[in-house]
This record gives sequence, structure tokens and C-alpha cells, in this order.
Amino acid sequence: MNIYLSFPYWIFQPYVWIILGLVIIIADIFLGFILLPFGIAALLIAILIFTDRSMILVDFIFFETWRDILLYYALLSLIALGAIRLFVKKGKKGKADINDY
Repeated sequence: MNIYLSFPYWIFQPYVWIILGLVIIIADIFLGFILLPFGIAALLIAILIFTDRSMILVDFIFFETWRDILLYYALLSLIALGAIRLFVKKGKKGKADINDY
């Protein structure tokens, strides 16, 4: 079997995550505020894969299997969603909204 056709090969490529993150962020620009945390999380996963490959954190390995990458992606998506919601709520504090009765 060709290694380039396997799922684990592509999920460990940081450039795939960079492209995925940029595509999701660009789609968010056209669709609304729904996809931004997922794009940010994909870019953070790309950074983590780069640090994992270049051994910047010498003894610490982030990802051993493709399941670890998907778990980190899910957790970073939730953290990014919470951070964005917190940031937007703080920005709207004190402004009157016509939808608030």
C-alpha cells in the first residue's frame, strides 16, 4: 500500500493543518462566526506538530498516534471557542443592544 494514501501520513503533516486552518478561517469570513475557533485550533495543531518534529521541547512528545492529534484538535477548538466568546462578551459590555429587553 502506498504510504501517501494513508490517513495517518497526512494527519501528521503540519502543512495540511496550515492549509486546513486557512481554508476554515476564509470560509468563516464568508459564513459568519461559526468556524473561527476550528481554524484557530488547526493552526495551533500545525504549530504543535512543527515543535514536535523539530524537537524544540526535547523530552516532551505531543503526538504519538493520530488519535492524539484529533483529541488535541477537539480540546483546542473548545478552548478557542471559550476564549472568543469571553473576548466578544467583554467587548460588548456596556453597549446597549436593541435585542435586550
